[in-house]
Amino acid sequence: MTADQKDILLGRKITLFRKKMNWPLKTLAADLNVSIQQLQRYEKGLNKISAIMLYQLAGIFKVGVNCFFDEFEECLSSEENTFRVLLIEDSPRDEFLLRRALADFPKKVHVYTINDGKEVLNFFNDLCQEAVNVLPKPDLILLDLNIPSIRGLDILRDIKKRVQLCEIPVVILSSSVSDDDRSSAYSLQASGFIRKSFVYKEFKNQLFQALTYWMDIVELPHYSRRT
Repeated sequence: MTADQKDILLGRKITLFRKKMNWPLKTLAADLNVSIQQLQRYEKGLNKISAIMLYQLAGIFKVGVNCFFDEFEECLSSEENTFRVLLIEDSPRDEFLLRRALADFPKKVHVYTINDGKEVLNFFNDLCQEAVNVLPKPDLILLDLNIPSIRGLDILRDIKKRVQLCEIPVVILSSSVSDDDRSSAYSLQASGFIRKSFVYKEFKNQLFQALTYWMDIVELPHYSRRT
């Protein structure tokens, strides 16, 4: 799926949610602090929908961010027991394989992807503002090291410096075979380092084991479950 096709899909989902709520354009536009004309462009897929806006929409509609990619009917159930994963990854192939694998995972996992370093930091800035209460914190961050704009290790360093985010486990999910990258990641308090397998079944098994560990075995900080 191209970026343009994704924007069109997201725009259609926004329209679907808005109409399900019986809201006119002006109501949602006011909540997003945009003009009606801007909202129309978002709904038509003409304007790119940022990660921050998608989280705002999820908060407004009281759904998980994956609801903008999943079937609409699946989004009406409670989000209380949903595990939220932020995937910082610029490879469409790896994102596709991850989503394909998680379709078979026995528990509900919502994955949202940000594929640019600057956009990641902008998202973190908004996430850490006390005034922004519609952005749910992820329970787990999967971080690739090769991200446009900003190095993955610098993103990890930024996360661990933020009081609001530092306790969220960050697992490096990378194709890097460098021992230096692994050592640097752990020195910056990464919670794990997984080298991506090029074999799909092995990649799927890696994901399942990692998610099972973080969902079922360890106890995560309470504040990361809900803002």
